[in-house]
Amino acid sequence: MILVAAFSGRAPGAARPAPAEVLEAHVRYLASDRLAGRAVGTPGIELARDYIAASFARFGLLPGGDHGTYFQRFEVGAGVAVKEPAFLRIGEASLRLDDDWFPLPFSASGHVNGELVFAGYGITAKEYGYDDYEGLDARGKIAIVLRYEPAGHPFPGSPRYSPHAALRAKVANAREHGATGVILVDLSRSADALEGFPVPGMPGRGASGTVAVQVRAAAIEPWLRRRGISLRALKERIDREGKPASLSLGLTASIAAALQEIRAPAENVIGILPGASDRMKDEAIVIGAHYDHIGTGRYGTRDAGARGQIHHGADDNASGTAVLLEAARRLAGTAPRLPRTIVFVAFSGEELGLHGSRRYAENPPMPLSSTVAMINLDMVGRLRDGRLTAYGARSSAQLRDAVWKVARRLGLDLNERDGVGRSDHLWFYNGHVPVVHFTTGVHADYHRPGDTWDKLDFAGMERLTGLVVSTASTLAVRPERPVFASLPAARPGSGNAPASRTDVYLGGVPAYGDDAPGVRLAAVSPGSPAAAAGLRAGDVIVRFAGAKIESVEDLAAQLAGRSAGDEVEIVVLRGNRPLALKAVLRERT
Repeated sequence: MILVAAFSGRAPGAARPAPAEVLEAHVRYLASDRLAGRAVGTPGIELARDYIAASFARFGLLPGGDHGTYFQRFEVGAGVAVKEPAFLRIGEASLRLDDDWFPLPFSASGHVNGELVFAGYGITAKEYGYDDYEGLDARGKIAIVLRYEPAGHPFPGSPRYSPHAALRAKVANAREHGATGVILVDLSRSADALEGFPVPGMPGRGASGTVAVQVRAAAIEPWLRRRGISLRALKERIDREGKPASLSLGLTASIAAALQEIRAPAENVIGILPGASDRMKDEAIVIGAHYDHIGTGRYGTRDAGARGQIHHGADDNASGTAVLLEAARRLAGTAPRLPRTIVFVAFSGEELGLHGSRRYAENPPMPLSSTVAMINLDMVGRLRDGRLTAYGARSSAQLRDAVWKVARRLGLDLNERDGVGRSDHLWFYNGHVPVVHFTTGVHADYHRPGDTWDKLDFAGMERLTGLVVSTASTLAVRPERPVFASLPAARPGSGNAPASRTDVYLGGVPAYGDDAPGVRLAAVSPGSPAAAAGLRAGDVIVRFAGAKIESVEDLAAQLAGRSAGDEVEIVVLRGNRPLALKAVLRERT
């Protein structure tokens, strides 16, 4: 039975609840214990899906999904399962799967044998004179690496955790130094804790090409102590001196890891408000928000001790879904009808990698070429002093003008960011659709059980709803379409890419959400080193300065080690053919 939306059963003639109360009712249901965190593939997200569809139907929106329904169906990788054979042996000892070790979710499947070497934090940061692999022969061997970065900050002026600290970056660096396998050990917690490790069910998002596993410290240290080696002592030495302490361990290891992706069904929920103008009704404005969250924290939790608890996701993203629903109700009630069509989309699979918005962009009910703008809502429930962050508005001068005029009228303090941000609007930006992404920002309850409905600012959400409705209405009646403009290349801390500790840049805009190995470019900034080298939108970077590139993290780590004036060879796939190009990096201006 489809559950109808909040307040649908009020008595005839009763006053309609205030908008803030309606928003609160939406969030209280979507973030309730009954929906159990709305993880993809669970009964809770199906309840949320039906709630949104029933609301769209009540507002009079037309179905925009498959076969005359509100649902656009697809499948996502909802995790990975470990298959047999799976084993880890150190010397003659066999460690227990799940209790002592398990594969990293992006590990390659395979069987490797080799000598064990300790490679410190597994970092090569030559720009700061630090290289855990200097003097260490890792070729054909299995490298033990520590999580995070040296506590002594050997990287001047760096943030606590840089691109070098990313798990994929460590595995990629080990691979570049010839290691056949990687064993990750976390010494930041107690020796008996598995906390801090991604669990096997976490989405893998593409294999790394290297067998990579995680081992509990207490399971591996006894074997090393027999050789007179203490990982903790080595870690403390590196942290204290800011210098590598890599060495051969005199032990051999054998690892077999076989992973199988878990597929789960998912649905976008799409409602369409047709335009009234014969000339403009075939052009669309998309308003979207993702409605999935992380369930009981099996993956994605920021509190490893809270796995198994409901992560309610009130702000992330019941708040955006509630604003989407209220905006749909108001715009559907507009008289006379707006000239352009408005498409309302509740995306699924965002937490697993922007899958729902990718599905929409590849199979839209109205072509992206006819989509004049996209407004995205993600974590909009904690408006602080009227301060709202907007990403991507500079992708169109006309869109930016509309947003700013309405924000000023509503008394909203708009914090405009240079970058495009990372959420479901990215697939639209990649398709050259002007976008704006609204958020009130990350907070201490992000991806934790404490993200509950009672902490949200519903009056602030009502003001944001007004911003969305007025902006969409403005764009729907203007005769001219907003003109798309590529945003500047990613800058450190902009939200457009992982932060880098260097002032040099390439000038390619990654097509975020693409799962294929390498870095596909959605755009190339005019006048950038990438443009001068001949890189184009659609190229896939697979090697950079001789290093294999499989992810944005790989590319960021390589850029972090460069200086202005460096000439690097970049190998891209253009179509199915490799092409080698030369780029000269330079400082940002």
